[in-house]
Amino acid sequence: MNHYQNNRFSLILLFSLLVSVPNCSGQVSAGDTFLFGLSEQFDKLFGKETATAVCSTDVTITTKKIDLVEDGNVSASFSTTEDSGITPAPTENDWGYSSFETCIYPNSPFTGSVEIPVSISSNYGARITSTQSVPGPAAFPSKLTFTGNGLTARQCLRFTVVNDSDRSAVVDPMTVDLGKMVQKDGDGKVTSGTYSNKDACDISVSLEDDEAPGVRVSNIRVMEEPGPSATTTYGTFKVKLRTAPSANVTIPINDVFDAVNVGNREGTTNPKTLTFTPGTCPGTGNWCADQTVRVDSVDDLELDGLKSYTIELGKTTSTDSEYSGIKPRNVVVYNLDQSVPGFSVLKFSGGSTINSASTSVPAITGFATDENNQFGDKYSNFQIRLRSKPTNNVTLNFTSDCGNKCTIQTPSLVFTPSDWNTYQTFRAIGKTDSANSGNQNYTVSFTVSSSDTTYSTTVYKPSVTIRSCDNDGTHLIQPCNYSGSPLGTMGNQLSAAEGGSTQIWLITQSSPGSAVSVGLTSSDTSEGTVPASVSIDASNYNTMETGATNRIGLAHVDDAVVDLTQNWTITTATSSGGLTYDPIDIYAATTDDEKAFYVTHTGSPKEGTGNVATVHVCLGGNNPSQEVVLNISCKTYSSTEAAYNECDLINPTQITFPVNSEVEGAKASDADCATSAKRQSFTVSGKDDLFSDGDQTFDIRLVMAANTDTNYQNATSPSDHSITNEDNEPAGKKIFTTANSYKGEMGTDGVFGADLTCNNNKPTGVSGTYKALIISNSVGDSSIANHRVPNGINWVLSPNYHYYRCTGSGYNVCSDEYTNLFVADGSALFNPTSMFRDFSTTASDEFWTGMKSDLTPATQAALNPDSTACNDASLVYRQNCHGFNYETCTTNAATYFYGEVWVRNGNGSVSNASRRCDLLKKLICVEQ
Repeated sequence: MNHYQNNRFSLILLFSLLVSVPNCSGQVSAGDTFLFGLSEQFDKLFGKETATAVCSTDVTITTKKIDLVEDGNVSASFSTTEDSGITPAPTENDWGYSSFETCIYPNSPFTGSVEIPVSISSNYGARITSTQSVPGPAAFPSKLTFTGNGLTARQCLRFTVVNDSDRSAVVDPMTVDLGKMVQKDGDGKVTSGTYSNKDACDISVSLEDDEAPGVRVSNIRVMEEPGPSATTTYGTFKVKLRTAPSANVTIPINDVFDAVNVGNREGTTNPKTLTFTPGTCPGTGNWCADQTVRVDSVDDLELDGLKSYTIELGKTTSTDSEYSGIKPRNVVVYNLDQSVPGFSVLKFSGGSTINSASTSVPAITGFATDENNQFGDKYSNFQIRLRSKPTNNVTLNFTSDCGNKCTIQTPSLVFTPSDWNTYQTFRAIGKTDSANSGNQNYTVSFTVSSSDTTYSTTVYKPSVTIRSCDNDGTHLIQPCNYSGSPLGTMGNQLSAAEGGSTQIWLITQSSPGSAVSVGLTSSDTSEGTVPASVSIDASNYNTMETGATNRIGLAHVDDAVVDLTQNWTITTATSSGGLTYDPIDIYAATTDDEKAFYVTHTGSPKEGTGNVATVHVCLGGNNPSQEVVLNISCKTYSSTEAAYNECDLINPTQITFPVNSEVEGAKASDADCATSAKRQSFTVSGKDDLFSDGDQTFDIRLVMAANTDTNYQNATSPSDHSITNEDNEPAGKKIFTTANSYKGEMGTDGVFGADLTCNNNKPTGVSGTYKALIISNSVGDSSIANHRVPNGINWVLSPNYHYYRCTGSGYNVCSDEYTNLFVADGSALFNPTSMFRDFSTTASDEFWTGMKSDLTPATQAALNPDSTACNDASLVYRQNCHGFNYETCTTNAATYFYGEVWVRNGNGSVSNASRRCDLLKKLICVEQ
């Protein structure tokens, strides 16, 4: 899991924890504040007001403090996937909620049922409508009933503003009283249990009048502490007045309102005061204009997860009595942690910091010692510190595999919770072993001793590789360079691509009495060149500096030949001057930067047509001495890959390049090959399948055949070349069936309620917008709200589309080729008794559809005996659960309505049957 994913998880986890903080009527949590940016809840959360009696935490209420605004621009729904817990997530353009949904559910499994009484106390009258949204929409309930058998589904309440043009008096918030819970056994008898007689937390709903003088405050997006992976390190919120004041209005902004942000450890605001002026706006005044407050996140360098803090907007001051003492709502900022446990290493040369976290990073290179200890610790020291504050002292204990070639001067370093972010220096020096074993690498690593388990067990600990240059024994002059560089030996050449460079230094066993000159010769100047000589003296015999005269700079020559990797040697002459010695020769290699082949294509194959792609291939860089032959074939795919069966015919399947057939301008790009007179070409066609799988890309494989041109014979074959086969089938759409089952009563939204269920219960990895394959109008009565009929209003299928079953995001479980169900005809209909396969894989599945198996609306004969028992004259239409709005008769709860389901018959066929509307059935969900 990457750092950002950890932050998202922390946010969701913290939200879940916060919403379960014990709260009753008028008491609120940080979770509530995150959703709405209110002030009162943090006053109480941080002890600035007296909290009311504690209520039960056994029932989660996702939001207990709701703040509605008459002219709010957002209708919020509870979300289990959004970081904020609501959809859409709050932003700086969110000026308030006109409608908000809060959800309630028991936290732990139980048997039987749990009932929560619900009542409302409100002075708002008709200014707020209250409904039950899940399950629903339905009238506001007098109680919520949850059934057991594991964690039960949530039930949700929605509160919506009725905007009027009147200036209303300020009244106390509305209280939704969730009373003491009653737990019953499976027979409906009251019993004792986890929830018995506990008081569920109340919900407070306030409403801001948009006609009255007031201060509008927007929300702010979630931010991240500055860090390597941070993308949102600051946010803004906006403030403006509702009406024109008669005098200036000043609002103070306090960003250290609560203990979390004392000392601005989480964030800072700018400006700290807002002033709104009277007059014509825009014009002489600014009272109607947005004033923006910027909040910059601060990295506190501590592992503290997600932190929330409150920015207080203080009471207004003004000589305008209507704008004197108004308290705007506060803004709550959520700051995602970017601090990561680990170590920062600063190399001896400075300016290069390497960070380690809890995942593997490469060993750190670029260090050197010498066995005669002429370097000291100049090139073998590094600075290290912790990346986050530990809970206790952290001791680093250093070890090395250098044996007799080095001495560690700082065997341990100790970091405390007060100096953890101060660099300390590790030092190692070279040591003679009197053996001529050549230059070698050794590794310095460390263990951690600490009672902070994060640092002692889970954090990756980087290692440092140091080059030990063998200038003791009889090695009077020795080539030397840093770890991470090739050794310059026959089996480990100083290697670079054509046009590149490498370097190595000559050092001496001790300071020479006078300057020493060493002559140099390249064995192949067409591949690499070196200076004629280098000079070693008392100023550089123990250094490896860029501009020093003991540095050998290798230039790797860029030619125009495909010649792969060419090895060459730097021959060192016997030195002259203050020291006579013949150093060992140095080995180098130059890697080719010419492409052996250039490949491009024009056109694309298309299913059901004669369209083909024409592929052009050219040789690069030099004239082959003999013919070069390539065999061409379609890449082989497994039967579960999208590109399976996309490639059809290749003509010809072999191409031959004669001598003198290099491409002009070969170093420019593959595109040069399309116009080259010396290209070789072939065509590729795509297969015509019967599936709506969209345009699919497949690869052409080009493999070198036997030839006698040495360079091309040893070159790598061209990379696979991608071709796109254009689909000719109608577009495809996904269908899935819900994992859970639902009653026939889907609320006042009827089939639209079923649509919402589909969109809220998509399989993992499945995207898109869905409608339920269900109808509500069985008798053509246009008075039925939200009616849906086959190929009529609100119908869910589209003409000539392919439809396929989707159970996840993998190609073999979500593609027309492997899970096709049917193809809709020109009237957007199909035959449910003759599909390619079944809607689901569970034989016992039944689905609410409201239709017969011929797609005609169904009526339920089972209604006849019950008709007289339901004396509600308003329910003239009773088929299909009264349009999937009701479970039972409104005047006789013992009278059940009926609806039509499809029953799986297997082999891609369904039949229809009537079922009571209180029974649980699945839904078929169709992509739109």
